[in-house]
Amino acid sequence: MALNLSRSALRRLRGRHYGTLAPVTRTEDMKVLTLGNKIKVVALDNINTSSSIGQVSFYIKAGSRYETPYQQGVTHYLRATALNHAGPFSGFKLTKSIDLAGGNLSVQTTREHTIYTVEGPVYEMADFTKYLGAILTKPKYDTWYRESCEWRVIEDLAKYKVNNDQVAFEELHRAAYRYNLGNSVYCPESMVGSVNSAMLTYFLVDHFRGEDITVVGSGIEQGELEKFVEPLETLDEVYEEIMDLLEDPRGRTSFDYSGSEYAIAVPEREEVDIVDMEDIFKIPHLPAKYYGGELRIKNTSPDATFIFAKQGVSYNNERDLLASGILQMILGTGISMKYGSGGGSHKLSSAVCQATDRKCSATGININYSDSGLFGYAVRGTGYEMRAAVEAANKVFKETLSDIKSSDVEAAKNKLKSAYGYYAENDANLMYEIGTKGRALDLNALFQSIDQISQQDVAKFADKVKASPSTGAGVMCVTTELLL
Repeated sequence: MALNLSRSALRRLRGRHYGTLAPVTRTEDMKVLTLGNKIKVVALDNINTSSSIGQVSFYIKAGSRYETPYQQGVTHYLRATALNHAGPFSGFKLTKSIDLAGGNLSVQTTREHTIYTVEGPVYEMADFTKYLGAILTKPKYDTWYRESCEWRVIEDLAKYKVNNDQVAFEELHRAAYRYNLGNSVYCPESMVGSVNSAMLTYFLVDHFRGEDITVVGSGIEQGELEKFVEPLETLDEVYEEIMDLLEDPRGRTSFDYSGSEYAIAVPEREEVDIVDMEDIFKIPHLPAKYYGGELRIKNTSPDATFIFAKQGVSYNNERDLLASGILQMILGTGISMKYGSGGGSHKLSSAVCQATDRKCSATGININYSDSGLFGYAVRGTGYEMRAAVEAANKVFKETLSDIKSSDVEAAKNKLKSAYGYYAENDANLMYEIGTKGRALDLNALFQSIDQISQQDVAKFADKVKASPSTGAGVMCVTTELLL
C-alpha cells in the first residue's frame, strides 16, 4: 500500500490552480444527509457504476489556516501520523489489512481541509471505512508513536526545500495573508520535535467536529455508508473522557467550553506578541485578510521561480469566479502538451519564451478559497534569464488587464469549458467538489453560466485586480537579478 504522506499537498494545489480552475458547483441529483452526530454523508451511486473500485473520503474543515501561532505544523503532523495506532488497531494491523485487501489509504491537507481517503475493491469498502473511522475518532498520539513517524515530517521538509515551485507558492501565501491562509501546509523547521501529543489532541477536539465533516463515498450504497458513519463519535463529543490525557494547555484555541469545569486556561492577551488582532485565539476563525507584500528566498539552485499575484476571488462568488477563469484563459495556462511551445494563444507563455529564447515559461494562476483568492502569474526557468522573463510577463499582464477584447473573451470561454470538462472526467475531482463545497458539479448549468459572462464582467473583474495591492514571491540563486 502506498501511503501518500511524503507526497506534498501542493501537488494537488498546483495541479488544480496552475493548469485548471476550482469548478463552480451546484446541487443537482445529489442527496446530502446529516446524521445524528452532525456528520454529512453523500453516496454517489450514480458515478461510474460499472467500476469495481470504490472510494470513501472524509473531508474535514481542519486545514492549516486553522492553526494558531502556537499550533504551527500540527496539520503536517496529522499527515505524518495517520497510520499510528487507532482504537483497537495497531499501525501494523491498519497497514497490512488495507494492503492485503488491495486498498490504498492517503491523507492530504490543504489550507482549508484535511482529507482522509481510502480506495480499493468495492466489496472491501465496508471494512476499509471501519479502519478509516478508527483513524479519525480514536487516534493515539503517545510520544513513542508520534516520534516514530517524525521522520516523515523531516523527509517532507527536505523535499520541499529543494522544490522552488512549492517554496514560492507557500511564500506567496505568507506574504499575501500573514495569518490563517498565510499558514503553510508544511511544519516550520523550528517546530519539528516540538509538536506534542497535547497539541495534536487539542486540534482534533477543536476541529474534527461533526458539523465540519463531510463523508463522500463511491462504490458503496448510501444506506451502508450511513450505517457505518452514524455510530462514530467525534472527539468533541467525548471531550470529558480525554481530558486526563491533556497536560499542556498551550495550543488550546477555539472550541468554547467556557463555563465548564473542564475549560483550560489560555495565555493572557498581554503575553501574546501580535499587533493587529484583538485576540490571537480568534485568528483561525477570522475571514482571510489580504495584505500584499514581497518575500524572496535565496538558494544555490541555477533555476528560479517567481509568482506575482493580486487579490482574487472566492469560489463562493460564482460570477466573479467565472470572470476570473476567463481572464486566466486569456493570459494562458502554460504549455499543456509535452515539449510544446505554448502556441500564439498563450500570451504569457509566448512572450516569456520569446524574451528568454525558450529558457523560461509562464502561466496565469487563479487560486480560489472559501473567502478569498489570488490572481496573477507564475514564471519559472533559468535563473540568469529571470529578469527578462518577469519583465515580459509583467508587461503582458498589465496590457491584458487594461485591454479586454471581445474576441479574446469568446475564445477564452471555450477554453474554460474545455478545462472544466476535462476536470470533471475524474471521479475523484467530483467527489472533491462535493466534500469541500457541499455541492455537485453540473457541467450543463456551468456552461450556461459561462456563456452569460460578458466582456464587461471580465473587464470589471480586471479593474478590481488592478486596484488591489501586489504580492510577489521569488525563489532564486543569490546572484539572480529579479524585477519587482
